[in-house]
Amino acid sequence: MRLVQYYTNSNSTAQLGIETDKGILNANLLSEHFNSDKQFTMESILEEQTEQLSQLSEWIETLNSNNNNELNSELYEQKDQMHYLPVIQNPEKIICVGMNYMDHVKQVDGEVPLSPILYNKFKNALAAHEQEIPLPPVANHVDFSAELVVVIGKEASNVWEEDVDQYIFGYTVGNNLSDRYLQYRTSQWMLGETLDYFAPIGPALVTKDEISDLRNLDVVLKLNNEIVQNGNTKDMIFDIPMIVSYLSKHITLKPGDLIFTGTPKGVILGRDSDDRSWLTQNDLIEITISDVGTLKNQIK
Repeated sequence: MRLVQYYTNSNSTAQLGIETDKGILNANLLSEHFNSDKQFTMESILEEQTEQLSQLSEWIETLNSNNNNELNSELYEQKDQMHYLPVIQNPEKIICVGMNYMDHVKQVDGEVPLSPILYNKFKNALAAHEQEIPLPPVANHVDFSAELVVVIGKEASNVWEEDVDQYIFGYTVGNNLSDRYLQYRTSQWMLGETLDYFAPIGPALVTKDEISDLRNLDVVLKLNNEIVQNGNTKDMIFDIPMIVSYLSKHITLKPGDLIFTGTPKGVILGRDSDDRSWLTQNDLIEITISDVGTLKNQIK
């Protein structure tokens, strides 16, 4: 299932939607349609995953079998009336893995890590699909970073790699924006990584059963319609089971935690110093990951 969070011009409350071929289906209108008083939110889905996803799937199947699109059209949102929210709005943790694609390591003249390089962002950095990203005055060396993001679904502590899948809820697309000057001004990367709105995610949270092959997903970033990053998750140095297991042996992961899993080559930092055109106003960034979706943001 492909879950989204959004608000509308007429309702500022966060709504849970289901991305379908026919549009964004409002989960609570769907519930009302089937005479249920059950209310659905992203938080409730994370708390009762099996029950709530099964119920929504059953209703959608029934809706599709009736094949009366005109009668059911009121259950779908009008695209021009809705505005996306981050698929997860209040994660306890946002953890990022650096230098996790071999070609990226080579491009920036880095050393191949022997264990995952970890750093963090805070929830002030979250932004949504199609949200404009303002550049703060202190940020003059802003870089993009296309990343597959893991969404934890179940509390995980000291988990073995072969058991990791049962602790993952799903995946989304992330843009791990950084200001490279602030990032490397000290030995700690935090300041350049967690500026406001420097972690767009979305548009959808895709449940893990929708992913055909986690180890073979194309990761492509276009800047102003030109492909500048083009990688594949098969090139990760540390794959997702290893990352989640490793983290869980040091930190208890909680439902809704986000893990940015690294980026392929093509970032601005990897270019020759005289060829680094940092992000600026009106730049359009589009990140597409196989099976997961396309995240779009414009620099404001």
